[in-house]
Amino acid sequence: MHDEITELADRLDGTAERLAELSIELLQGALADADTSDERSRLERSVTRARRATIKAASILRESTRADVDAEDLW
Repeated sequence: MHDEITELADRLDGTAERLAELSIELLQGALADADTSDERSRLERSVTRARRATIKAASILRESTRADVDAEDLW
């Protein structure tokens, strides 16, 4: 189970990286088009919030697996 959780955390890290790339692409596209529309801005903020949440989820999973390992060391 520990390995599966670690694998999921790694996959979330990959997703967070892709979301960061997407956010940069959205910002670059807005600059290139001189687009300051609220719709594009909202989309970029949503992608950034999703990236932060994904990073947090990966961190929570890693913390839980470290806690399990630490508890095993007590026995």
